[in-house]
Amino acid sequence: MHTYQRNVRLEGRSDRHFLERVLVSHPFFNRFVPCCAQCALTALIWPRFVAPFRWELTRHDLPLAGLDAAFEGYRILQLTDFHVGQTRISYLTHAVERCLDEKPDLIVITGDLIDYHPWSLAPLEPLLRRIVARAGADGVCAIFGNHDYHEYSWRHIGERSAHRAVHKRLIDMIRHAGIRLLRNEQLRLTRGAGVLTLVGLDEMWTGRADPAAAFRGLSPGEPVICLQHNPDGIEFLKPYPWQFMLCGHSHGGQAHFPLLGPLYVPMVHRQYLRGFFHFPPVAGQPPALRRRTMFVSRGLGYSKPIRMRCRPEATVFTVTSAPGATASIPQGQSPRPSREQ
Repeated sequence: MHTYQRNVRLEGRSDRHFLERVLVSHPFFNRFVPCCAQCALTALIWPRFVAPFRWELTRHDLPLAGLDAAFEGYRILQLTDFHVGQTRISYLTHAVERCLDEKPDLIVITGDLIDYHPWSLAPLEPLLRRIVARAGADGVCAIFGNHDYHEYSWRHIGERSAHRAVHKRLIDMIRHAGIRLLRNEQLRLTRGAGVLTLVGLDEMWTGRADPAAAFRGLSPGEPVICLQHNPDGIEFLKPYPWQFMLCGHSHGGQAHFPLLGPLYVPMVHRQYLRGFFHFPPVAGQPPALRRRTMFVSRGLGYSKPIRMRCRPEATVFTVTSAPGATASIPQGQSPRPSREQ
């Protein structure tokens, strides 16, 4: 009887496998190895299958000097970098529907609606129609990003990319949906005698951005919001009379690795990665305007389905005439979001 019980106990042990015996019996390794395995599994699963869809809606003031009182409290929803064709369309649809519940007066889409593939257009059309159907009084306007002209490759971005079939079909789809497409153009919004101007730039990588044409006729004292996809455009837009600039393109770095930061950012000026950045006003702008502000959104979509320490983002701006409203916002940072999804 005692011999039988002894044999049973031995059969359940790992006497012949030293590593297994150490992992089972040693208190440190018994806890350390499973913990490492869990961390490794989380590091693989979370950035790929969870983080890309944990978007958040942030709210900020958008201060403009010389703003007419009729525009006080005007609300603008910025959506950017959908990358339809790469980003899961069910996720985008849900996120956009939640954003539209905010009932903004104007919706601006700051580029990269598609990931430039022929199959990107079919799922984009119903998404655009949903946006237009629930838009506010001033509707929807949009500008192009580099992915709207061609695939993500420096070799394919250029003047001729504007003549490719997918890009032409995208233009037709945007217009038929009822969206105002701004390509070096102005959109002037009026409330009684008050005017608020939006200036939309075409994509800079294609060589089609023309700020001289876009800002023609505007004076330094006017309240002007500039829409520019790539934050690198700030370098050639500094001399022009805008007060606030809305950008996308960077995805906020998309994946920030510990100690290393974002490994790949398709920008020359990597310091303009996400959040708020301040610049001095141009000559002739009102004395009350102490500085101009550029906001870089982290975007809703992705070029590759991975996010790490950089949540997707949509933003609601409340226009205000208080010129000092951004004084407490640190350079390159955003206040804590008021609502998370």
